[in-house]
Parts: sequence; structure tokens; C-alpha cells
Amino acid sequence: MKKVAILCGGGSSSEREVSLRSGQRVFEALKSQVDVEIFPLSEDRLPEILDPERYTVFPLIHGEFGEDGQLQELLEAKGFSYYGSDSIASRLCMDKAKAKEIARSVGVLTPKSFFFEGQSFSELWERVGGPFVIKPNDRGSSIGVRKVYAEEGFGRCSEGLNGGTWLVESCIEGREITVGILGTEALPTIEIRVKDGFYDYQHKYTAGMAEYVVPAPITLTETQYVQEISEKIFRACGCRDFARLDFILAEAFYFLEINTIPGMTETSLVPKAAAALGISFTDLCLKILQSPMNDGEEERKIIRILEDLKQNIIRF
Repeated sequence: MKKVAILCGGGSSSEREVSLRSGQRVFEALKSQVDVEIFPLSEDRLPEILDPERYTVFPLIHGEFGEDGQLQELLEAKGFSYYGSDSIASRLCMDKAKAKEIARSVGVLTPKSFFFEGQSFSELWERVGGPFVIKPNDRGSSIGVRKVYAEEGFGRCSEGLNGGTWLVESCIEGREITVGILGTEALPTIEIRVKDGFYDYQHKYTAGMAEYVVPAPITLTETQYVQEISEKIFRACGCRDFARLDFILAEAFYFLEINTIPGMTETSLVPKAAAALGISFTDLCLKILQSPMNDGEEERKIIRILEDLKQNIIRF
């Protein structure tokens, strides 16, 4: 049995502090159960001590480097077995625009969206038909998300958009619903309720700033439907082992994004959903470790073919 190496932190990730918390919590849960070692990374590279003959890897680096496929590519190149989605699925899901296109291809609604390229307020308002959200296309944890309700707020919200790739998305007012996936099956639904503003980075990781209702108080039909489409999107994107999908429920469910390495902190949602089924945090971590380890090769062949086909139909 190889030792499990938990990788957390990262050098470039804007979610580094949360990743360190996720990694430490998983390490504490597993250290009495399996042979495990934690590696808090300060740079975007693999620790030199790691040897694929001695270690399997449990990646818990959120955001850049961890969820955008870079880490997985390094692991695959060096022959590591690891848990979670492979490099191609990770890269696809980190790109919100592509993930939405995949969701639409399997019949799931998404908010109207397109890339921000310096359009004026009136152009954006006319194109989406009302209030809109500006968000980074390839970052997580709601970092950098700005909501625009009126022209006087546009100047402030559009500051600092020169770097990176940004999406403009219609602002759909409704209930925030999230669905975790463990293995290949959806966990109980969760409704997120914030006391003020919207579910941004601060609300996600500060205890008491948001209320979580598990299971979400929605109808049985709605529950079964959102779980079904979550599993469908998870499979269509080529994901493995665990993930979390976010939706807005208005007159229907609208898919927002998928997180391939969801948080595992005290306030994180996949552990809350698992707990609703009576699965303790330690058992949740052990269930992930019981997944067949990802050497990536067969899946990458299949997903690479799918990606080649899909990249020709990405439209905004």
C-alpha cells in the first residue's frame, strides 16, 4: 500500500489559504486511518521527495494550478496515480464558458453569457436584457465576481478587468442550490442563503455569514431533476471521484459552474451534504480514497477525442 500524499496550498492560487485549510483537515481525518503525509506547497511544482513508486496523490489545491489541469499534467507525466479528475477534465471545467457549453449540449439551461471585451454599459445591458454579472472565466470561489444593477455602478465594477479572461453573464435572481458528487452519484442538495449581498469568497469561508439548508427545501421532483442533471454534467465533462456543481433556481434550474476539487474545510459544502447521509468527514475522505486511482491514460484517450469534437462547437 503506497503512502497517500496530500498536496495543498500552491504558489499561484488565489485560493491558497482555503486549500491549506482543506488539506490540513483531510490530513487530520486520515492520519489515524491510513499512511498519509501532507505537503503544503509554496510553489507550483511537485515536491522533489515525491516518488510515484512510494506515493499516491490526493490533490487538494483549489483554483489555479490545482483545478486547471496543470498539477494533473505533472502527475501524469511522472507516472503518479492520483484521485480526482484528470488533466483534460480539470482544464475543461475550470473554463466556465466551456463547462456551460457542455451543460447545454446535454440539455441543461445556463445563463446567457459571453466574453467581456470592453463593451459599454448600454451594450451589455441590451445584450443580456437587464442586470448582469462580470466574473473571471477561469477562477473559483466567486473571487472577482461583480454584479451590475445600474450604470453608475458599472465604472467601479469594470475596474481591474484588463488582466485575464472575463465573462459577462445575465444576472438571474433566484435560490442558490449546490449539488455534490461522490463517486458518480449526487449527494443531497443544499440551499445557500446569505444574510446580505451574494455568496462571494468572504461568505463562503467565514463561519456565520451564510446559512446552509440540507437537504434544500425544494420539491422531490426538483431534487431528483437537479441531482440527475448534476450527474449528467459530471459525466459529460469527464470528471471523477468528487466534485460540486452550482445552480440558480428561478423558474428553472440554471447551471453556473462545476468545481473539480471542492473545498473540504469546516464551512465547505460537500462535507455538509455527505453528513446529511450520515457520512462522517473521516468516512467521506476514506470513500474518496476507495475510488480506483486515476492513472489517467484510458480516460485521457476518450476525453481527448471528446474535447477535439467539442472545441469545434464552443460558441458564445
